[in-house]
Amino acid sequence: MRVTDIGAKAALPKPEIALRAAIRAEIGPAVEFETTHGWTRSVCPITGGVMRGEGLDGMIIPGGADFAQLLPDGSYAIEARYCVRLADGVTVMITNAGRMFPHASGGFQGRTRAAFETPAGPYAWLSEAVFFGTAQSERGDDHTVFIELWEALL
Repeated sequence: MRVTDIGAKAALPKPEIALRAAIRAEIGPAVEFETTHGWTRSVCPITGGVMRGEGLDGMIIPGGADFAQLLPDGSYAIEARYCVRLADGVTVMITNAGRMFPHASGGFQGRTRAAFETPAGPYAWLSEAVFFGTAQSERGDDHTVFIELWEALL
């Protein structure tokens, strides 16, 4: 199904993506509880980590968190917020929200939409770009989440 099949005069171009950064987020012990709405909430502190990318090398500042909701199918709806201090001292904030699904490997894999909050200047483009993330936590490692951030190019 394409937009031309439903009335558009011209087709939209196929999206192109570019890998912009790889992230290793270090996670502390989860605080879990049952809510009055009947679901399990899990809050995992983000205690550190690294981000690597062309012009985007930095360290994750302790103090962020991943707020997850366990869903009936065993997956998690997630929203993680954390700050990265880049190599030149500039601090940016990242929000990753999406889903993590159990994987046959025993870990979890997922997809997120990622948004940056940045100061004006050389990193402002991050606040305007559209990103999605691929994420995984590996079997037996409850303390690390790996993420790749991909920019949708226009």
